[in-house]
Amino acid sequence: MRTKTILKSAIAIGALAQALPALAQDATPAAQEQTVQEDQVNPSDEIIVTARKRAETLQSVPVVAQAFRQDTLEQYGTNNIAALTARVPDLQAGTAVNSVGTQLSLRGVGTTALNATIDQSISLNIDGLSLTQGMAYSAGLFDVGQIEVLKGPQALFFGKNSPAGVISMRSADPTDRFEGIARVGYEFAADDKFGELVLSGPVTDWLKLRVAGRYSDMKGYFRNESVARPNSGTINPTDRRFPNAEAVILRGTALFEPSSNYTARLKFTYTNTFEKRSATSLDVGLCPDGTGGVAPTNIPFIGGDDCKLNNIFRVATPDPAAFPGARNGAQPFFKSRQIFGTLEQSLQLGDAVQLTSVTGYYHNDLSTIHLASSTGTTAVIIQDNDFYNDQFTQELRLESDFKDIPVNFMIGGFYQNATQMNHVRVRSNQVLALLPALLMSPRHYVDIQSISAFGQLTWNVTPQIEFSAGARWTHEERDHEQYNFANPAAPVKTVLLDPHLESSNLSPEFTLAYRPSTNLTVFGSYKWGFKSGSFNSATFINPTTASSFNDEKVQGTEIGVKYRSGGLTFNLAGYRYIYDDLQVGALELQQLPGGGGITYALRTLNAAGAKVQGIELETTYALDSVPGLTLHAAANYNSARYKDFPNAPCGNGQTAAAGCNNLLSQATGRYTAQDLSGRRLVRAPDFTASFGFDYETAVGSDMSLVIGSNTIYTSEYTTTLVDLPGFEQGPFAKVGANIALRGPDKKWEIALIGNNLTNKYTSSLCFNSNLQNATVLGGQISGGTTNGAAGNDEAACTVERGRDVTLRFSIKF
Repeated sequence: MRTKTILKSAIAIGALAQALPALAQDATPAAQEQTVQEDQVNPSDEIIVTARKRAETLQSVPVVAQAFRQDTLEQYGTNNIAALTARVPDLQAGTAVNSVGTQLSLRGVGTTALNATIDQSISLNIDGLSLTQGMAYSAGLFDVGQIEVLKGPQALFFGKNSPAGVISMRSADPTDRFEGIARVGYEFAADDKFGELVLSGPVTDWLKLRVAGRYSDMKGYFRNESVARPNSGTINPTDRRFPNAEAVILRGTALFEPSSNYTARLKFTYTNTFEKRSATSLDVGLCPDGTGGVAPTNIPFIGGDDCKLNNIFRVATPDPAAFPGARNGAQPFFKSRQIFGTLEQSLQLGDAVQLTSVTGYYHNDLSTIHLASSTGTTAVIIQDNDFYNDQFTQELRLESDFKDIPVNFMIGGFYQNATQMNHVRVRSNQVLALLPALLMSPRHYVDIQSISAFGQLTWNVTPQIEFSAGARWTHEERDHEQYNFANPAAPVKTVLLDPHLESSNLSPEFTLAYRPSTNLTVFGSYKWGFKSGSFNSATFINPTTASSFNDEKVQGTEIGVKYRSGGLTFNLAGYRYIYDDLQVGALELQQLPGGGGITYALRTLNAAGAKVQGIELETTYALDSVPGLTLHAAANYNSARYKDFPNAPCGNGQTAAAGCNNLLSQATGRYTAQDLSGRRLVRAPDFTASFGFDYETAVGSDMSLVIGSNTIYTSEYTTTLVDLPGFEQGPFAKVGANIALRGPDKKWEIALIGNNLTNKYTSSLCFNSNLQNATVLGGQISGGTTNGAAGNDEAACTVERGRDVTLRFSIKF
């Protein structure tokens, strides 16, 4: 079956290549005599990428990718991943309770699990350091030299945990001459003040340094309008605006070039973030049964909520006296510290062989308290988390660049040693006295050992045709320990059902590229990839319950055309991938340890399979008739559907008539699952597009005016795994614009940058939860003929911020 699929892909690629001579009929003699049009391509306009761990132009590399230089990122104020999604239509970003940092989806594939020890489907690579959690995005986008978004599986060059793609960030390197940059800015909606300082230049003939720092202090762009119920163990918020955040980022680079054949590049980053927030970023977006109280307490936990996504939240604030033992007086907060860096060494072995070593280290520790019940009038339960991730990696690569023979190679190896810890404490309101004071307190440790070997051969069959074949073999072991801290003075180790995971994977890749001229690249590839399995660590794992989930695997094909002529670039690609054992997240109820009631369970499971296919294009056009004006547009049509998912979890309160009609339980006489086969994946819109322009013109004799705009459109998508009615995010458009006045030689700049000027409040991820009954107080029946007194689930949604407008002043010296 696999052989037939590869053969069909090869035939399709060959047919497309044969159909293109019309585009390149003048290009055959171009191998000896370039056309005038090709000569007009300015090398400084070419974007150099490292999608295959070697320097190639964006237009010639046989990979579907988008890349953005430092000047573009600065013009649009791209200091967070949400701003990047405005230029990459098929990239979706979100956050989730219990996730570590930003969760991304690309072409509808991404992590939606509420689990701190799960890896992302889109690998983040910062200066050669591979990371599988999204906390580092906040630092990666500061003083960045270039961002590359590589789409589709990238296992060969970037390893495991890239089945949907890779976001590769390269921080800015030291400059050849001394340069200083100072920036200050103010964002009006969040009352966000920030300052940045960059110093860069040579120290000696063989050593260059660059240091950069950023400080920001923000009052917040959401408001918490909660009003506490009297005598309920709840108080009114002391600070209505959130997230009230203070952040520091420090970054340094040392470039050491003692000889012509050896280079060492040391990168270091430190971040420290503290948010004093009066609520989580979860808003009640749907109340199918109203906001009144229900049995057994009849307390209106979400009373007064408008049940709409906006900047007004109603999230109860705990009274410290009602939550004994909770740190920080049970007040919500978020604190994170990151330290990471790489040492990249390159040694030239003769004229055509290079040895590269990349040593990486990453540490992240974070602490947080949030209201787990997401209720507006009464604080019922809080979650108090500690997490850390400590990782060491080492990669070695040996590659050739022979000019006199048509075959080149790359071989390498990779090693990872990592430890993750997640301690989850769930406490309940003792004024209400509905539940035990400490509902659960498990501490999870996950140890990771991974090794891989990879290699690729590249054969220039003719000067215009390149064929490459390679593979990566990976072996990984993960070990899981859980300790029950119900008695903090005497924690008890749990005997787990499945404490050890071990897997091996072979991910090949075959690519055929046809370049009849320097203006045209036609390519096709067949790729395999995978994402590691791991363990659920968001809740207490009973000794009789399996805690692990399996590897996620993918294979498929993509075909692309990249064309450039003068000021026009036009890139078109089609793809089709099959995913098996797709890792998805679900929120369910579970019995508390010792039978002390129920609480929510955040669980990762494997869906049976998914099919993702589509077509995308990207184009830019610099108008000769209007010097300085460039138009840009991108679009993606994507069909991401569960191929086979008959045992998907039901929503709480979902009846058999509403779809919860699979896997009948003989014990209860009710169904326990629904069939989501053929339904859309979470965060997988069918159509996305972006378009805009950039314009620069002279003002007076030595100044310039820069204007830019970008609009993104996204069609409807589902926001939760259970795919209940009303949990869809409707179609929307967001508009961004910027204007800047630059002084002579760009020595100073004053800029006004606006994002989401249409002020659309949207969500990328919602959780189906019994908010009307404080999540954990029951009253719902699933898989039967009725849904119980508490009715259907409400939607607790993460909300992307609305309009933001920043005034920024920069000087260079």
